[in-house]
Amino acid sequence: MLDVGVTFAGAREGRSGLAWGQRAIYDAMRIAGPENAHYFNIWRLLAMPRGRGPYSPAEVCAAVGALIARHDALRARVSVDGDGLPYQTVASGGGLTVRTVACAEPEAEKAAEGLALDLASTSFDLASEWPIRIGLITCDDAVRQVAVVLCHTAADGYAADIVMRDLRQLLLRGTIARPPSQQLLDLVAEQESGVGRNRSERAIAHWEAGYRVIPPVMFPDLVAEPGAPRWSKAILESRALEDAVTIVARRHHMSTATVLLTAVTSLIGTIIPHELCAITPIVHNRFRPETRDLVTTLSQLGLFTLAPEPDATLAETLEATQPEAMRAYRHAQYDQPAWDAMVDRVSAERGVRVYPSCCFNDLRPVDHSGLPDNSPGEDAVRTSVAASRIEWLPGVDHFNCDFCFFVTRQSGILSIGLSADTCRLPQDRIVGLLRSVEELVVESAFRDAKPGEVAP
Repeated sequence: MLDVGVTFAGAREGRSGLAWGQRAIYDAMRIAGPENAHYFNIWRLLAMPRGRGPYSPAEVCAAVGALIARHDALRARVSVDGDGLPYQTVASGGGLTVRTVACAEPEAEKAAEGLALDLASTSFDLASEWPIRIGLITCDDAVRQVAVVLCHTAADGYAADIVMRDLRQLLLRGTIARPPSQQLLDLVAEQESGVGRNRSERAIAHWEAGYRVIPPVMFPDLVAEPGAPRWSKAILESRALEDAVTIVARRHHMSTATVLLTAVTSLIGTIIPHELCAITPIVHNRFRPETRDLVTTLSQLGLFTLAPEPDATLAETLEATQPEAMRAYRHAQYDQPAWDAMVDRVSAERGVRVYPSCCFNDLRPVDHSGLPDNSPGEDAVRTSVAASRIEWLPGVDHFNCDFCFFVTRQSGILSIGLSADTCRLPQDRIVGLLRSVEELVVESAFRDAKPGEVAP
């Protein structure tokens, strides 16, 4: 193992408060504590592009330096002022140590994943460490894979994909002519302006109306002894679900994320008998041209509510709740301390802490190309259900959310997962819920066709 260095010089420097999304994740990491904050780290792998090369470690480090110089957020470190409030300082330049691991060619991919996981296994020191870690896998002195780990205060999942896209282009072309659509310091200035305050006030009004009527918490009862670890995490890899959710989403002119959000919320209502179910989708907030290429943590929670109807089909539920989903997405940008104050106020008035502790997170890259046109037949989808499989992933013994449903891709296949407090939702019920989402969506794809619609 050999460490090499990266140097970078950015276009500007400055100090600001945290952006709204940054503050939300900063608070979550602080609650989780240093021993668990690494759970929020984001990692990616980049195989060397075939357009040119081979790449030496020095060439890759030069590209990484240009990448860090390009984005304010990758040069920002977070500190706390005398009043205990977080702020960030964007540096004009600096240096970064890069870990390099040599291996044989056939082992490169596995070694890269191991290196990424190792780099991501410890929490970032926000005040002294740059919010990016880099590792290189080399074979015969040429770089084969780059591991990138990002602190969640600097990037969300969407921003991580921007970082990887930019790094690939810098490796291929040496430069990127077009500047980012917006920078972190500009975003903070916008959010602190009158336009930002008005947007935040509208969003918080939506949340307050919902917080006055939803259950204080979605899973209030301890029903089992803790699993090992207490917050266990399972994932269901399902080609059948991927095909079926595409059919349903196209039929209802909505995103696959909205279909899955609605499906899982309706099923929660079969586990816990609430008159109104509440779940907080993590919204990417990339709806404006200014935010398309912005590297920061822009995502925040939205509030989605659903009154369970036991006899309703998924199609009927989707038709009824689509406007509510759109409101949830629209009102997912707000000043975090102002939101916290609203929660405290409403909780005091209700005499109980209001926090659903139930979230939905679509971790897939945002795809602006639309849904694919090809639809597999029912027999093919039902056959592929048998091939879907459950895998348990590493969990943690302390977390700040009881129920975290997520959507991702694994081995190129749509996967849904759930991290939950096993004292409130035991492991067998975690598996049962994932299987139920798959079954509900597959059934809807072939049983809920609209009149006149030709079945796939």
